[in-house]
Amino acid sequence: MAKSKKYYFMYLNAIASSFAVVVLHTVTNPAQFGIQTSRPSFYLILCIILGIIFSYGVPIFFMQSGANILNYRDRYNTKTFFIKRFNKVVIPFITWSIIGFFFIFGKNNGSLTIKAFIKNFLLGDIVGPYWFFYNITGFYLCAPFVSLIIKYGSKKIIKYTLLILIVTNTVIPIVNILIKTQSLFGSSFPFVGSYAQYFIAGWYLTHNDLSERRYKQIYLLGIVMLIFEIITTIYFTFYIKQIPMLNYPGGIVKTFSDIAMIPSFCIMCAFFLFFKQRECWLETLSAKTLLAKGASLTFGIYLIHPFLVTYLLDPFNKFLVAFPLIIRIIVDPLVIYFASGIITLYIRKIKYLKWLMP
Repeated sequence: MAKSKKYYFMYLNAIASSFAVVVLHTVTNPAQFGIQTSRPSFYLILCIILGIIFSYGVPIFFMQSGANILNYRDRYNTKTFFIKRFNKVVIPFITWSIIGFFFIFGKNNGSLTIKAFIKNFLLGDIVGPYWFFYNITGFYLCAPFVSLIIKYGSKKIIKYTLLILIVTNTVIPIVNILIKTQSLFGSSFPFVGSYAQYFIAGWYLTHNDLSERRYKQIYLLGIVMLIFEIITTIYFTFYIKQIPMLNYPGGIVKTFSDIAMIPSFCIMCAFFLFFKQRECWLETLSAKTLLAKGASLTFGIYLIHPFLVTYLLDPFNKFLVAFPLIIRIIVDPLVIYFASGIITLYIRKIKYLKWLMP
């Protein structure tokens, strides 16, 4: 079996995406700061912009998963693939969900029964930020046949597959909103699943070289779409309240900036390629080993940070009451991120607990 090529930009991607997730869960909800959403204000607009900019966390994680996994047949067989994924992702996910059932769900006065656990685990209501594990698990289950397309399909077939995913998952939902209907085309493709476009795009962009002109076109499209997301989110939040679908809590209308939509997909591809173009520079860094070690902690940060947000954030913020709100917006994500990383590092050093943080 061939050994997979090491990409240093993937380490940078992992660190950036895990930090983005922490930012989203600490400082992008205006309600937790007591900010009114009935009229525009500096801090409300700042929360909106931060929420849009740092939404890249989970999509980039999906893209990295696709880049690393869809060619698994070059390294080992399907049985080994499932064993590795089960040990590295499924077991920690279930274990931390059980812990979260008692310490997060239970803290919010949830019923602590086996029936309640099963129901809320299936609904994804135990630890909110773990929602992406359900998508990633579905992707792993589909990887054996998707990997056949990657391994044996021509570049045209792969592009066609990606096009179908983009149209079905990111374009049709916006069309449904604009013309106020529910097209059956969105559910007519048995292969298509939510966010599947990110997995295949991650593989394609990693393992195929693009021309300099194509890079610039994608960067320009990403910038235009980012501006579009910011403008439409602010406009619809304050001036058009009755837009259907994806109206998030707090009154912020994220219909056009949701990661499932085409504008966000364009931004994520541009962001992913920006890091990819840093590969040659990263290879020359003397600290690239440290970069790899930092990236190895990111999965643990995904797992542990909801607990720190629940138990550490409010007590810590009591020390920041006298400071301007902008200080809290800057400091909170950094504290949660580095604290999560340190806890992950120490758990991984404990012989009988390191399986919790693969």
